[in-house]
Amino acid sequence: MIKRAICKYTVVLAALAALCGAQFAGMRPCGAGFVTALIYCGLPAVVVLPAFIGISIAFDCTWATLVYALSVSVASFAAALLGLRFKRGRKIFFVALFAAAQCALFCMRSRIGYLIMPVWGMLALGMFVASVCFLRPVFMQKLKYKFLETELVCGGVLLICASLGLGRMQIYGFDAAYLLAAFFIPFAAAVGSVSGAVAVAMCFGTGMALASMHANVIAFMAFAALVTAIFASAPRPIASLAAAASYVLISYLFSSAIAWQQAVCFAVGSLAFSLVPPKALRRVRDTLFSPVTATAARGIIGRAATETGNSLLGASRIFTDMKIAMEQVPEQPVRDGLLESKVCAHCPRYANCLQADGYREALAKMERNTAVKGRASVSEIPALLSVCTNLSALVSCATKGASERHEQMLIGEAKKEGRRIVAQQLGLMSDVLRRIGERVQTPAAFDSFREKQIADELAYRGAAVPEVIVTQDTVSVVLRSEDISRDDVADAVSKIMRFPYKFVRGGADVLPGYTLMLFARAPRYDVAFSVAASAKQGRSGDNHSFIHLGGDRFMMALCDGMGSGEEAEKASETAIELVESFFRAGLDSMSAVECVNQFLALNECERFSTLDITVIDLNSGDAEIIKLSSPATVIKSDEGVRAVSGSALPIGVLEHISCGRTGVKLKAGDEIIMATDGITDALGSTERFISAAASQSSADPNVEARNILESAVAQMNGKLKDDGTVLCARIFETSRGYKTKKAS
Repeated sequence: MIKRAICKYTVVLAALAALCGAQFAGMRPCGAGFVTALIYCGLPAVVVLPAFIGISIAFDCTWATLVYALSVSVASFAAALLGLRFKRGRKIFFVALFAAAQCALFCMRSRIGYLIMPVWGMLALGMFVASVCFLRPVFMQKLKYKFLETELVCGGVLLICASLGLGRMQIYGFDAAYLLAAFFIPFAAAVGSVSGAVAVAMCFGTGMALASMHANVIAFMAFAALVTAIFASAPRPIASLAAAASYVLISYLFSSAIAWQQAVCFAVGSLAFSLVPPKALRRVRDTLFSPVTATAARGIIGRAATETGNSLLGASRIFTDMKIAMEQVPEQPVRDGLLESKVCAHCPRYANCLQADGYREALAKMERNTAVKGRASVSEIPALLSVCTNLSALVSCATKGASERHEQMLIGEAKKEGRRIVAQQLGLMSDVLRRIGERVQTPAAFDSFREKQIADELAYRGAAVPEVIVTQDTVSVVLRSEDISRDDVADAVSKIMRFPYKFVRGGADVLPGYTLMLFARAPRYDVAFSVAASAKQGRSGDNHSFIHLGGDRFMMALCDGMGSGEEAEKASETAIELVESFFRAGLDSMSAVECVNQFLALNECERFSTLDITVIDLNSGDAEIIKLSSPATVIKSDEGVRAVSGSALPIGVLEHISCGRTGVKLKAGDEIIMATDGITDALGSTERFISAAASQSSADPNVEARNILESAVAQMNGKLKDDGTVLCARIFETSRGYKTKKAS
C-alpha cells in the first residue's frame, strides 16, 4: 500500500511539474487548473498545494508568481472545505473560487498586460474543467470502467500541455518528452488500438512542436506510431526497437539533423515498454477497453432467431397439413339395397316394381328411416311401398337390419365428431406455432446509438461494461460482477430508453468476473391483487388464479365447482389448471375457453363449474371479460361503478359453448372485483353485491376483498351457506418518471 501511494504521488507531482512548465506566450495557466482539479478529485491539499507553490516559484521566481500560486492554493483549499460541508454544490464552489483566484493576475499586469489576464484566466478555468473530466475516473471512480470519449479527449489536451512542458525540460540535450513518447505510443497500441497509438503520438508531437516551434516533430511522432502498428504482432523487444529506429529513419527522410540524445531517449523509452509484464497490459486492457464481441453476438442472435423461426413455421405447416387431411377423410357410405336383395328379388312382382318411378328411392328411404330409429314402423313406410303385397316381409327384414345399421351410424357420427375435434386442436396448434415463428423470425434491429449511451451511463455510475446489446424489446448488458446492483442497471437502462425496463434474468459468467443481465421493457400498467375466501366446510369448491401471461398480459380467473367439498374442489381445480395451460400456450381467449369446455364435456364424470375470466393487456389497458354462468363483475373507476354480466351454461355441460364476452378499457386506478355466487347469494342479490363493492374506499385490494367477504358473512350471521370467494385487482401505472412512448 505504501509503495503504491509513493508511485501515485510521484506520477502526480511529475505531471504537475510538466503542466506548470507548459508556457503559452509567456503564460503558465495549466498548473493552476490541474492542481485545483487534483484537490477536487480528493487528493490531499497538504501534499499537492505546497508542491504547486514550489514548482511555480522554481519556473518563475517572482513575487507576482508567488501571489498567484498562493491565491490559487487558498481558493482550492477553501473550496475543498466547503465541499465537505455542502456536497451537492461542490463543483460550483471550486469553479467560483478558482475564478475569483484569477484576480491575483493583477499583480502581473505590468508584465503580461491587461488583455492577456482574461485569456490566462479562461485558459486556467478550461484546464480545470478538462483535468476534472480526465481525473475523475482515475481518482474518484478508481478506474472501474473504460474511459469515455470525452474523457479521452480531455486526457489528450492534458497530454499536449504536459508534453509542451516536458519539451522545455532538457538536461544536456536529453529530452524527457521523447522518453515518455517512446514508452506510451507502443503502450497505447498494446492496450487499446492502432488509432489510440496514433492519437497519443499526435498529442506528444503537438506539445513538442509548440515547445520547439518546429512542426516536423509531429511527423516524427506520427511515423513512430505507424511503425509501432506495423510491428505490433512481433515480440515486444522488436516492436520497441522498431519504434526507436523509426526516429532515425524519419530524420533521414526529412533531411533533418539527428540528435543522438533524442535517439537515446527514444530507445530507452521503447525498451522500458518492453519490460512491462504482459499480465499488466491485459489487466489495463480489460479495465479500460471493451472486448470486441458485439458483432459476433449479433450474428449469433440473428442466425439463431432465423433458424428457430423457420423451424416453428415448418412445424406449423405440418399441423396445418394434418388438419386438412383430417377434415378430408371421406365418410363411409351407408350401403342401401338390403330390402331389394333379401325380399324384392324373390317376389314374382319384382319386374313390375322396377318399372315404377321412385321404386328404389322408396326402398332406400325406408332403410334409412328404420336405421335412424333402430326399428321399422308401418306409419313411416313410403306411399309407393304401402300397396306392396309383400309388405310384411319388407317390415320384418327392415327391422332385422335396423339395429345393426343404427349402430353403424352412431359409430360414424362419433368418428366424424372426433375428427372434427382433432382437426380443431391441430389448427389451434398450427396458429400458435405460426405466431411464435413469425415473431421469432423477424430480424432483430440493433440500436448502436442507445447501446453506447447505456454503456456511458453505467460507466458514470461506476460499472465496467464491456458490451451492451439493444434490440426492439430487450437490453442485454455485460458488466463486471458486483460493480452495481441490477436495480441500478435497470434504472440506467430505463433512463436512456425513456421507458421503464425490468430485470428478467441474470446469466452465468460470460467472461471471467463478468455477468450477463437481460432486461425487458416493462408494460405501462401493472396489477395489485388479492383474494378473500371462506369455505362452507373443510374444503372449498372455489379456485382462483392470478398469472402474468406472455406478451404483457395479466389474467385473473375464478371458478366455482358445483356444490362444495372435495368433489367440487377437484372440478374447479381441474378447470382452473386447464384455463392456465391453454392461455399460457398462447391461444386466444375464446379458443382457450372452447378447448377447456370440450375437454370437460368429454369427461364422463359430469362435474360442472362456473367460470369467470378477465384478461388485461398491460400496455394498452384493454380488458376482456369472459363469463360462464358466473355472477356480475364489478368495475370501479373515476367515472363510477359498472357491472358486467353474462348468461351461459356452466363449463363442461355442452360440447359447444356460448359464453358472455365483453371488452372494456381500463386505466390507472381502476379496480376489478369478481365473486362467486356464495357471496352474491349471501348479500341477497347482484345489486347488493355491486353496492357493497362500490362502498369500498380503500386503495388496498386486500382490504377491499376482505371487507366484501366480511359483509357477506355478517349477512348470514357468521356462516356462509356456500363457498364464497372474492377477487380484487387494482390497475396502476409503472412508467412514471420516464417519458412514455405511444404503444405501437
